[in-house]
Amino acid sequence: MGVLKMQQLLLLFVLFSFSAAFEIIDLSTANGYTWNAALPNKSIQVSGTVPGSIYTDLEKEGIFTGGPLLFRFNDLDYRWVSYEDWDYHLTFDVPATVASYSAVDLVFYGVDTVADIQLNGSPLGVTNNMFVRYKYNVKDILKTDVPNELVVHFKSPVKYAQDRYDEQAVDYPVLPTCLDPAYQGECHANHIRKMQSSFSWDWGPAFPTVGLWHEVKIEAYNSVSIRDFWVGFERDETLQQWKVDMKIHCETPDSGVDHSGTFTVTITDGEQVIHTFVQETTLNGDVNREVTSPLFTFNVPFTQIEQWMPNGWGQQKLYDIKLEFKEGTETVALQDRIGFRTVELIEDDLTVGRSYYFRVNGEPVFLKGSNWIPSAVLPELITEEYLRELLTASKAAHMNAMRIWGGGIYEFTEFYRIADELGILIWHDMMYACSMYPANDPFLETVSTEIRQQIRRISRHPSVLIWAGNNENEAALRQNWYGTASNFETYKADYIKLYVDTIKTIVNEEDPSRPFTVSSPSNGKRSEEEGYISQNPGMEEYGDVHYYNYFGNMWNWETYLKPRMATEYGFQALPSVHAWTTAANPIGQDDDWHYDGRLLFTRQHHPGGNDELVLQVEGQLGKARDTTPEQQFLDMIYLTQMHQAEAIKIESEHYRRLQYLDFDGLGHCMGSLYWQLQDIWQGPSWASIEYGGHWKPLHYFATKFFAPLSFMLWIRDGNVAVYPHDYRNGADMVPGILFIKLQSWSQINPIVIERIPNVNGNSSLKWQKPLDSWLSDNGCSRQTCFLTATYEDPETGRLLAPDSYLYPSNFTAVTNLVKANVQVTGVGEVYQSESSWVIDVQLSTDYPAAFVWLDTITDRKGRFSDNGFLMPTATKTVSFLSPEPITNSIAFLEDLKVAHLAEIIR
Repeated sequence: MGVLKMQQLLLLFVLFSFSAAFEIIDLSTANGYTWNAALPNKSIQVSGTVPGSIYTDLEKEGIFTGGPLLFRFNDLDYRWVSYEDWDYHLTFDVPATVASYSAVDLVFYGVDTVADIQLNGSPLGVTNNMFVRYKYNVKDILKTDVPNELVVHFKSPVKYAQDRYDEQAVDYPVLPTCLDPAYQGECHANHIRKMQSSFSWDWGPAFPTVGLWHEVKIEAYNSVSIRDFWVGFERDETLQQWKVDMKIHCETPDSGVDHSGTFTVTITDGEQVIHTFVQETTLNGDVNREVTSPLFTFNVPFTQIEQWMPNGWGQQKLYDIKLEFKEGTETVALQDRIGFRTVELIEDDLTVGRSYYFRVNGEPVFLKGSNWIPSAVLPELITEEYLRELLTASKAAHMNAMRIWGGGIYEFTEFYRIADELGILIWHDMMYACSMYPANDPFLETVSTEIRQQIRRISRHPSVLIWAGNNENEAALRQNWYGTASNFETYKADYIKLYVDTIKTIVNEEDPSRPFTVSSPSNGKRSEEEGYISQNPGMEEYGDVHYYNYFGNMWNWETYLKPRMATEYGFQALPSVHAWTTAANPIGQDDDWHYDGRLLFTRQHHPGGNDELVLQVEGQLGKARDTTPEQQFLDMIYLTQMHQAEAIKIESEHYRRLQYLDFDGLGHCMGSLYWQLQDIWQGPSWASIEYGGHWKPLHYFATKFFAPLSFMLWIRDGNVAVYPHDYRNGADMVPGILFIKLQSWSQINPIVIERIPNVNGNSSLKWQKPLDSWLSDNGCSRQTCFLTATYEDPETGRLLAPDSYLYPSNFTAVTNLVKANVQVTGVGEVYQSESSWVIDVQLSTDYPAAFVWLDTITDRKGRFSDNGFLMPTATKTVSFLSPEPITNSIAFLEDLKVAHLAEIIR
């Protein structure tokens, strides 16, 4: 079931009727309602889809003649759509029973973005915020005897943003003036409350669409209705019980009228009732017919509850909760799931700076994960299935955290439910990114509604860890990214008015159970002490950092910062052949498959990005073969992906080691979230999962560098050493044997094998050698040999942790790399494991092979158990896991191909 359809179930207030307390009519296309979309002059008229938007409606009707939205240059060729106004129209009937209710509301759960709405010729209102739910009282306008006419007139978001910028610029401009031309985007997204990346970003296209991206419903009711609730938890260790605080957000059919009734809160685990709380109260709706219940508090003994913990730290136990309000003979209810857990952000004074880490249920948790952008350029293309696929892939890579980045959307409810189930902690930005923003009264008014509604909707989910006011705007202002220095105090005043006086205040009112940070990166408390604009946002000694460097030696850990937490870092790579095939013309038809071709140039939105990729690849791996332009493009796909994976592996392992290391007060790192998890289209990006769901090498590498237990080889002060690392300080450690092997690139057997038995404990040195002399003593040098580390069960030989390796030199300096004969020698029989069909693949080689990459010639769904790996042994077996049946193992064998570094570089 798609997310948008799922929302129809989730956003009915999740109400259930006893005594016909209400009636809801969902006007979505899926329920048989016929919407139409058109230009105001009717020169283009198509069937409309709700939820949906104009781009997908025009595509379905065949208005676009240049192919799919994401094919070749269609992001540019179809841009005309965003410069037009569009009308959505619906003729519909309602039953006579609707008129009998005390309140009849027309509710728009998501309008993208600026629109005038009319019902039966009567103006209902104007919308200007994609993230706000709009409710209109239509009791006296709605007709039950004849059809109703609903018209939503959308204004061009691009022209609207330009108009708002121009109006503001009369006083002073709210910057930036526009995006870098490399973005191929539109200007002034910061002047419209819309998905900011819909005007383009450095990893995605501009599709500034319009439409009704969530449901439109008629909601009729007599008594109080329950919209949302907030729940907070505290652990009382003395009394051995959970203190549960709760507020219930309601809507009333009238304002200024008392509604006396009884709230009943029931928490269950399957059929077992864990706790029931009953409270009589009186509710009185405000002018907007909204009211929040008094704070309810009750206690639940520890013995009755299994706490919710993030992935890798315990179970993700969820309990059903049912809220009911009974007034007279009418009862309304809301149902959801909750998890018992507490979160704290710890910023203790240290000898240098302050700590910065999170405790969940009192236990320090190292955040390991990635950054989340919108999963599609148009929200209606996002499905529940794809959200689950992406988050399940995150859990498969041992992630326990994900940062929802501030230039996208507040995610669909199903996203948070899946994160709850999988134990993925959410660092949640508000949707403000990489810009200055207006702080005039109309803008702050819509922001206030946006933040209040979204916090109320999302905050009950145990996966949500922290709220952040914005992405990088503190740094942008202080570091003068957009030319704000000449009017710094004015922009600072706007910054404080928006993020501190408005957003921070509302978030703390609505959700006192979680920490709030004004920006990311920031120096945490220090930024607050410096007036919320620190002199140097993102210091290593405080808070969190974002770090990017495309010009240094990024395979050397000493290049990187030593922060308390790294919430953004990464490197680009090209998309795979499978992804690029869906965006480009066939090979040989034009220059779509040339590295210097127009298509790659226009898809590379990061200024200078293609040159940086060449610089990094040629500095670490070597130059691609001197062949045809098409083959060099294919080689660069491989090389950029392997460089990305290895560089982020080295940086991530560095942050992991820093959890227990101190460099003159720096270190004590407690989180690494690389940029970024998924792609929004087929182009160069920082993602580990490309558009469509295929894993890049980086995601395979993440399954190892984020693994619960790891043995990392590294060089420090001329010594090569190996440290075991268990995020939970030894809790997951299983005693085993550590093997360190020294091996030449020119022979398949190790030169030296060192065996360290009875390894246990955590983060203490297990093995160390002076690198150069040890290599020399064994006939090696940094340019001829490499090291591996494996941790094995002493009885079975089974690996107890991912294998580790160390390349003492970059590959441009290696002198004896042999073009190994790596082959797929066979496949096993297909068998089923859980929800996958699995087939084993056997490989062989005559020499060590670096960055061995398995792929299928056809675009199959699924992934390998390991990929992009070093193959230091003569044979290796990996598995292919497919969500679809594999019916012919011979055909699968013939569909396989394998590549490795020595055959790609000159």
